[in-house]
Amino acid sequence: MRENIKRHLDESVPSHITLSEVQKRKILNEANKRIHGRNLPSTRMLKPIAIGVAIICLAGFLSFPYIQDWSEESAYQPLINEPLSESIKKVTITDVEYPSLINAVYVADTEEMIYTDHNGIYSYSVETETKRVLVEPKDNAEIYELAVSGEWLVWEDITTSKLYILNRISHELNEFSNSQMTSDFQLDGDTLTYMSIGDVNSFIGYKKLNLTTWEETEIHELTGEGASSRSAIHDGLLVIPEQFKTGNKNNVTLFIYNLTTQVQVGEYIVPYEFTYNVTLTDNKVFTMLYNEGEDSILAYIDLEDDKLHEVNVPISDAYAVYEDFVALSVPTHDSNTVKLFQIENNGVVELPTFSQIKERLVKPRFTEDGILVVNGEGKQLSMYLQDVELLR
Repeated sequence: MRENIKRHLDESVPSHITLSEVQKRKILNEANKRIHGRNLPSTRMLKPIAIGVAIICLAGFLSFPYIQDWSEESAYQPLINEPLSESIKKVTITDVEYPSLINAVYVADTEEMIYTDHNGIYSYSVETETKRVLVEPKDNAEIYELAVSGEWLVWEDITTSKLYILNRISHELNEFSNSQMTSDFQLDGDTLTYMSIGDVNSFIGYKKLNLTTWEETEIHELTGEGASSRSAIHDGLLVIPEQFKTGNKNNVTLFIYNLTTQVQVGEYIVPYEFTYNVTLTDNKVFTMLYNEGEDSILAYIDLEDDKLHEVNVPISDAYAVYEDFVALSVPTHDSNTVKLFQIENNGVVELPTFSQIKERLVKPRFTEDGILVVNGEGKQLSMYLQDVELLR
């Protein structure tokens, strides 16, 4: 039975998406729980699984491509970095595996890196250079996705089918039996949003959970062909991408909701098949857009004029954006590395921010207040932090 599910899973994943074995195991474990002892689900049950596959494969922290490149190219480069600019912080966490580091989340309020080894969750203080355990490790635990802020820590353990929410200030822990498959956790203040994939008769889409009242609200029902990007949340707004098929062509639609009123405040159809890394910043919705077999473009919808604007950037494999700063993974020699740019007149100007760092840099991501985090692939596997507000 498991092999049949695995075959259906492999066949249902779009060709442009690659699932790691970890991601496949999460989906297969959940599928086994749901169909054990009963017949295969109806067509409607298969559709949400396909929708979930498309989002879950990107909804975690996408470590697989980086780990694969790192193992193939060898991260232990012998290059020596020059002295760093005073505005760049180098963070080196010893005795932690690369897959945990590539997925680490920086919390600016508390100046700490949060990471998981899939068995437990840990914190590393950048100021004191000390580690501590946030969630005690268990040998049989399987933790692959989390969301964290200065006040909240949210994670799912797929072996227990439970969602855990820890108030980091009061240390109160709440557990929720998770009869549905959840993913794409996003935190905005005391609000948690997530994608929920239920059984045949359950709601399939995005929900909001008020972490002070524990009131749960349905926000957006998924009715399309799936998505190739996580949702984005910022300052009370939630953006949800979906693909819809018209004839033989797929188009991306971006739905925008006000999380206070739960009202849809925008809907934008863009003439591209796929969207990557949807991001809300500076009253704009940024995304990388592309069609099968074509180069991608970086573009944004300005919520002031409701128009799609293209940003002329170098060819890149990954990006992260904060206001008018964009970090791009651009080709260099026979590989690629992250460089920082500033957006000007819908083009970009390269900044010398990482010019002293000779090792390959990967996985750019910004905190909500403008701190850029990148992983280095030198011998120490250090991470580098740059507050871009200091560059203005």
